[in-house]
Amino acid sequence: MNSLKTEGLMKLCFSILVVLFSLPVVGQDENLVDWKFSLNEEGTALEIEAKIKDTWVIYSQHTDPEGPIPLEFEFTEITGAELSGVVEELTAPMSEMSEMFGVEVKKFKKSATFKQKLMPKDGDRHIKGMVTYMACDATKCLPPKTIPFEVK
Repeated sequence: MNSLKTEGLMKLCFSILVVLFSLPVVGQDENLVDWKFSLNEEGTALEIEAKIKDTWVIYSQHTDPEGPIPLEFEFTEITGAELSGVVEELTAPMSEMSEMFGVEVKKFKKSATFKQKLMPKDGDRHIKGMVTYMACDATKCLPPKTIPFEVK
């Protein structure tokens, strides 16, 4: 009877170790895109840079709405400036028919840069917002992820 308890305890410990060692592997998918937000020297534009991990892509703001979740920038607080126009995609997205979605998609691989023009006002510039994106590789897509940002 005592050996059954010991065997059960060993199985439980082994199961816990497997789960604990699996967590870092699952967590690696969390940061597939590194975002950088900064104001240009004149303070007339918010510059946004995305570095995308190998084999992964993110989708343009202008991809087919029947396809993947498009990239979205949302500005929640702006002082010292006003937005002028919409977020421009300085990197041209690649267009291709997606077997996964069955529509033409526009996507970015490796990196992408964006710019939001600003009309300066009095005072220091302070911009808060969020970027939402969906990352996919050749076989799967991860749920959309929203990243908050703040630039002073």
